[in-house]
Amino acid sequence: MVKAMLFIDGSWLYHVRPYLLNLDGRQDFELDYRSLPLLVKNHLEEQMGSKVDMVRTYYFGTIAVNKPGHDNVREKQFYEMLNKRCAYNTEIYEFDFKNKETGRRENCLEVGLSTAAMSQAFQPGAFDIACILAGDLDYQPLIRHLRNMGKRVVLVGVKGANGFYPVHPRLLEETNLFDFPPVYIDEHLGKLQYQRTESTRVCDSCGKEELTTFTSEWFYCKNCRDEYKQLRSRQMEGGPAIQ
Repeated sequence: MVKAMLFIDGSWLYHVRPYLLNLDGRQDFELDYRSLPLLVKNHLEEQMGSKVDMVRTYYFGTIAVNKPGHDNVREKQFYEMLNKRCAYNTEIYEFDFKNKETGRRENCLEVGLSTAAMSQAFQPGAFDIACILAGDLDYQPLIRHLRNMGKRVVLVGVKGANGFYPVHPRLLEETNLFDFPPVYIDEHLGKLQYQRTESTRVCDSCGKEELTTFTSEWFYCKNCRDEYKQLRSRQMEGGPAIQ
């Protein structure tokens, strides 16, 4: 069976979210990350006419630290969800807003993705097809090296419309970069829509039951969340903690 791995540039995917949210009036669109690897797997099976094993999915993301007025709890919950509910392998890089010398070094994410893809490519039998979810031209050297090693590559991107071109044109213009037609997320939103369902959960802090759509491992009711926000606000302003 042919083996594939999916490598996701989470920063790039985050920046195209506004387009996906507004596409065809889908204001309530929420990406189902469990369905994303399945979409790519099905695309490859249609192209090849044979079964494909999506061995692993890597997600490369960022998290803000020392950013005034910013609370990264929701980011941490999101990455935990990718790990535990979606079985993603995540590599998260810090953006330190306090350290002016390093600043926002977004290229560390691209280097991390490229390093992981090449590292896996050197492992005998690890994968046959690299699925790259990104749109930056910076991944062109990675794609060339993977293909020189005998790996096949498919691009997972966003087609765009009305002057919005999230994938660099040169990635699509060069015929020797990819071995399959691209998978465009915006052409399959119906398959990628996350369906939230309500359920009753018990607050991990006060024990109160509340109807919610939250799916994270831990859960806090609205009152406890509001109290936490007030506490964080006081701490960020340098005031005394709420007793």
